[in-house]
Amino acid sequence: MGPRLLCVRETNAKDELRNRLRNRRREMGTAQRASEMAMLSGHLLDWLEEHAPRRSLTCFLSYGAEPPTGELLARLHTIGYTIYVPICEPARRLLWARWHPGIEMARSSVGPIDEPVGERFGPEVMGEVDVVLVPAQAVDANGDRLGQGGGYYDRFIASMARLPQVPTLVSLLFEHEFLDAGEIPVEPFDQRVEAVVLPSGVRNLTPGPRADKLELG
Repeated sequence: MGPRLLCVRETNAKDELRNRLRNRRREMGTAQRASEMAMLSGHLLDWLEEHAPRRSLTCFLSYGAEPPTGELLARLHTIGYTIYVPICEPARRLLWARWHPGIEMARSSVGPIDEPVGERFGPEVMGEVDVVLVPAQAVDANGDRLGQGGGYYDRFIASMARLPQVPTLVSLLFEHEFLDAGEIPVEPFDQRVEAVVLPSGVRNLTPGPRADKLELG
């Protein structure tokens, strides 16, 4: 069995899991999503006091049934954090923009979401950032992450390898989206996160060995 066939099978398994999790998020409803987000936001803010000494981080602008980040963003701004949000560019590339309440927004050129208008920053700005909040559909106990399928964050995280200091990578999840080790199919280009924040608290992850190191043909 060649590496290409293995990758196709992993991709199909990821798509099936991704679809199940998306449906589960929608079934939660707005009230439950907001309630779980309020609990995990409290844990995140406590954790940041120790892990974000420069009070600088990135946070995604939530869309659809994702954990809603609007109130979290406003609260982070109020207590003095510098916030960068992702800007989706062609070729599945991420740039970054400063965010604050009331900033002018415009529709993204590559997706159905509004993004801040203004200066864009490349990966070099991550030298000023303590924590990157990485969106995820699920994360397992090894730190393997299931994203939306576009590969934006995997490419971005890989691009930071040359930086002298890399921010801590953290995902925000609803309680049922934290899975046992090995439950997420992985491919060679997938990037891990180092912690997850759940309604029940923060889990710092200890990556286990991978059995997925395939050479792409």
